[in-house]
Amino acid sequence: MVKMKNRLNWKSIYQNPSFPSFLILIAIIFLNAFLQHNFFTYRAFKSNLLTFTPLILTSIAQGLVILVGCVDLSLGATISLITVLMASLMGDSLLSMVIVVFIGSGLALLMSFINGFIISYFGPPPLLTTYATSVLWFGIALFFMPTPGGYIPSHFSKMYRSDLFPGFPVVLLFLIGAFCFLFFMSKTRFFKHIYAVGGNEEAAYANGVNVFLTKIKVFLLSGIFIALAAICVVAQTATGDARSGLSFSLNSVAASIIGGLSFSGGRGSIIGPIMGGLILGLLINVLYFANITSFYQEFMKGIIIIFSLAVGAIPKFLKARSL
Repeated sequence: MVKMKNRLNWKSIYQNPSFPSFLILIAIIFLNAFLQHNFFTYRAFKSNLLTFTPLILTSIAQGLVILVGCVDLSLGATISLITVLMASLMGDSLLSMVIVVFIGSGLALLMSFINGFIISYFGPPPLLTTYATSVLWFGIALFFMPTPGGYIPSHFSKMYRSDLFPGFPVVLLFLIGAFCFLFFMSKTRFFKHIYAVGGNEEAAYANGVNVFLTKIKVFLLSGIFIALAAICVVAQTATGDARSGLSFSLNSVAASIIGGLSFSGGRGSIIGPIMGGLILGLLINVLYFANITSFYQEFMKGIIIIFSLAVGAIPKFLKARSL
């Protein structure tokens, strides 16, 4: 009986959609350690954390939207517009920084709500809808700031890069907070509704799930993580830039797929995009320390995604054979 139970436990582990991502993450960590001799030092850990956090947060935002059966291509342009806004309004005082951060966060929620409302109420394809709003947000950002500029106080950036106490960087609070929030959210009925709507919208509606409200809530929840990512980006770059967030749109989709989420929605763990974001970030490290030019980064990213999808199909194949 115990042996049978252990077999079932192992089976549930390797059939988990995020399991292939975990294996890839372990492999790429060892590869980084081999190429970067100081990889396990605190300095390297903090540097990587500062670099990867915006991608991880945007991957969570994208992952939530993908789980409900949508996709958000405007995510990167939203970040760009928020950095432009913050760099245009922020002053040196603490009150100014707090107010501008709240305004930027409110803008992220508003833009996410617009996407969610259009998709939920009018029913156009999410891909086309968010591509259209992406062009709109980018155009507005470019209109107000054609070239990188604005002003971000140096102490705002220093706060982001500082340590809460020795050995504990402030930026780690963002990730721990995000993880705890997602953990508690995953235990709620709302999260079950997300999977239900993403898996089969008609069946979810027939079972009493408010599909319209669920999608709106998911986009708003995604907006919170987009806002956090934008704050990280503007603190890191210390400037406003209409192009600063554009790469996050497709990278967050890639991270979600690498993390084991199904592009059609309703399948995968929200922890998957976190691992996917780490994998993509560490992949760039590998390419840099292996002296591979940036020209091949997108090519290698594509190879990793294809490999991840292929490995992710193995549990399905094994499950089908066992039936």
